[in-house]
Parts: sequence; structure tokens; C-alpha cells
Amino acid sequence: MKAEQFMVINSENGQQEEILGKYLYYSLPKLIIKADKVKEICQQIGFPVEVNENISITDAFRSATGEIRDRIEDTYGGETKICRIYCRDNKRVESDVLSRELVEETLYESTNTYTKLANITLDKQSGEMVLSDVDYSSDRNIRGYFEQAEALFKLYQDCIGNRSVETMAGKYVSAMHAIGISARGHHYFVPKAYMHKISMLEDFMETIGKENLFSYADNRDSKYISINSMYVADDEKQRGKMAHEFYQDIGREIDEYQKRITKLIQSGNSSQRILDRWELKIQSLESKKREYERILKQDLSGIDENFTMLRDMCDQFKLRVKSSQIFGLAA
Repeated sequence: MKAEQFMVINSENGQQEEILGKYLYYSLPKLIIKADKVKEICQQIGFPVEVNENISITDAFRSATGEIRDRIEDTYGGETKICRIYCRDNKRVESDVLSRELVEETLYESTNTYTKLANITLDKQSGEMVLSDVDYSSDRNIRGYFEQAEALFKLYQDCIGNRSVETMAGKYVSAMHAIGISARGHHYFVPKAYMHKISMLEDFMETIGKENLFSYADNRDSKYISINSMYVADDEKQRGKMAHEFYQDIGREIDEYQKRITKLIQSGNSSQRILDRWELKIQSLESKKREYERILKQDLSGIDENFTMLRDMCDQFKLRVKSSQIFGLAA
């Protein structure tokens, strides 16, 4: 039998306790994976989230130039000078041209100095990268950094990176009615009723990790995705901890919802379809609260005021939509 089929675990005093759910965590290394390979893996293992294969040339350019990083230590007269080389955003030149500058940053105790080495630009129409405004007085391998960016640019046009994988995993985790138990990183509590789905996420992560094209020269194991889970006992102490995490997680989600609805109101948006989607989102969030009240066997009314504020804001948006419809009919 699989471990997931056992609904009890041993406590410190040797007694058996029921399972509340699982603590799930995973960490992602730098990822560069062929998009068609991820799609193939999803189909093979039945992973229910589709990969976004529409990779923009802009995203590919930013990802490629963002990978240009070097750290150089130069020693003169017994003193070591540390320099970092990387790309940063440049002023926009034209609407159809993207430009980033290659810079050398020298680290000192009180302040850092910056030297521009070159511009790396992309013509969005032709898809051609160009090296220009080169500092020929520098002894850095500027051409080498540019060629590295060119190679990565070609690679990224057919590949997905961390952001896409995080989006896919996030959708799957959300479908397990999980709550985030950390503002940073990927740490979740998955209720008992959904923890059997974790194995599918583990299969997905472990399989695509093997297809990662990026690896650090000094650590080949750094290319693989780390994912694990452990049982959470169903006792008063753990329910109290999960209630605290629930408040933190749903509070962050409500804050984000309020910000997004505020932007819709301020922008003058009056779409009925967008309103319908937000009403469903709020209903789903309220349903999640009721579900966790059953799971944690306690009242979670501490978040009710936040829900009231969110519903009031949604009502304001609804009034704007209705007013727009009335004026539209009158016209």
C-alpha cells in the first residue's frame, strides 16, 4: 500500500494521530526547458495544466541578456578588486527596438562605480541582435558576452523558464485548495482530501527537471528541481498553526484582489464579463474559508472584516458596470 493510504501517523509519545494534510515544498533552480518537451511530458503523465508556448521575442531577449553575469577578481599590489558584469535596462530608443546596456560594476567599501561596456539591442521586426557603442578601451571580453547572449536568445525562443513553470505549478497547487504557509518561496499546506494529487505534481517536477538545459559548471546537480512533502498531524496544536497560516495566506489574497478591483474602477472599466469573473473569484474564496473551517474544526471569523471590505469594493465595481449599461441603453 502507498503511504497516502494510511490516515494515521505516530506522534512523539508513540500514539497514533490522524492526518490533517501534508506540508508541500519545492524549490526551482534556474530553468531553461524546451516548451514542446514540457507539452509532451504533460500529455504523457496527464498533468492537467497546459504550458504557454507563445513565447514573445521580447521575453526571450530579456531572459537571454539577464543571464549575462560574471564576477571577476583582479589583484594588484596585494589588493583584490571585485567586479561584476551584467546587463541592465537602457533608455528606450525606438518602439520597435529593445536596448540593454552591458555594464561593469566595481565594488568598493563605501561606494561602487559603473562603466558602460556596450549596448545590446534587438530589432523586434527582424529579430536581429546588435552589439554597439563598444568601449574598446576595456580589456573585458565584450564580444564573448554578446555571443553568449545571442546563443541564449535563440534558445529562449523555443524554451520556457522559471516564470512559466511557477505559473503551471501554482495553478495545480491552487486546484488542491492549498494555502501558502510562507510569503516567500513555495511552501504550502495541502488538506487531506487533496493530498493524493501531490504525486502528480512530483512526477511533473521531477520529469521536467531532467530536461533542464541549464546547469552551473561547478554543480551539475543544481539543474534538478527539489520537491518533497510530509504529513501534518490532526491535533489542536497543528490546527492552530494552520489557522494562523490560513489568515496570513487569505489576507494576502484579499489584499491583491482589492488592489486589482481598485485598478479596474480607477481605469473606468465597465465590463460585465470581468465583473462576473470577479464575483466568482470572491465566491470561491468564501467557499475556501468555509472549507477550512471544517478542516480545522474552528471558526475563522477573524477574516470577515476583510471579506466585507472586498465585497463592498466589488459592489462599487458592479454599480459602475450597471451605470454604464443604463447610459448605454439611454444613448
